[in-house]
Amino acid sequence: MGKDVIWSGNVKISKDQFLSSGSMTKRLMLLEENQIAFHSKDGLIYDGVKDYSLQIAEMIGLESASEFLQAGLRTVLDIGCGFGSFGAHLLSLKLMTVCIAAYEVTGSQVQLAIERGLPAIIGNFISRQLPYPSLSFDKVHCAQCGIFWDKKDGMFLIEVDWVLKPGGYFVLTSPAIQPRGNSLSTKKGSSSKPIEEFTKKLCWSLLAQQDDTFIWQKTADASCYKFGKQSAIPLCKEGQDAQSYYQPLVPCISGTTSKRWIPSQNKSSGFRLSAAELEVHGKYCSNGSLLLPYYLLIFG
Repeated sequence: MGKDVIWSGNVKISKDQFLSSGSMTKRLMLLEENQIAFHSKDGLIYDGVKDYSLQIAEMIGLESASEFLQAGLRTVLDIGCGFGSFGAHLLSLKLMTVCIAAYEVTGSQVQLAIERGLPAIIGNFISRQLPYPSLSFDKVHCAQCGIFWDKKDGMFLIEVDWVLKPGGYFVLTSPAIQPRGNSLSTKKGSSSKPIEEFTKKLCWSLLAQQDDTFIWQKTADASCYKFGKQSAIPLCKEGQDAQSYYQPLVPCISGTTSKRWIPSQNKSSGFRLSAAELEVHGKYCSNGSLLLPYYLLIFG
């Protein structure tokens, strides 16, 4: 879990910026002379994160958030770090969570997250691919992250598909997406029209919608992209997956012929390194061949 107290001198947020910020910021953070304290375990804020995590778990058919790992969800990309509360909660559930957010001159969300000891990286979806291999994450999460997913001919959704493992989930929470009808209960087949139509082309299925939260699941069947009547997005050319990172966004589907096309739900959550294996890795860490099988098992 992330640290709840950091040194204010290590981040760019100033006292004036803090005092002029919204009420939610003041609820989450207490700015003292030399430190910033996060109220991640206090009152409504912590309960809200737990309730939100439980809501997501129930929407994908689990009884509690503690079952994420057993269901094959181990790696999560959180778009927009905020104050790191959601990522810290997922890490407490033993999910490897990394957040990504754009650079901010006045004080980066990434900077706050890193100071709290949470994995984070500066990046965005504007024009370049994310610095991750294809098929890297079991879940991609966006809660009011500021991305207009139906813009730029769906390129941002294609990029999510790029990093999402087969059978993985895209969780989108945004009041800007208005569901059809007035029911606030969980229901299938409800979404805004542009995103709904484009996710069909990606061979995603809308699992559920509750309030402002939508969850899609990526297909585990690679043949859907080749023979699916609804798909109008071409497959990437051979070798495109192996290109270096930060390439321009490409309007094609990747990973369908990769040996790493393994549904998230098919991977065991019980893999752990023994003490003896850790000792070997520490002694011979310069030998990449020793690390490769474990790297592929965890991230492949």
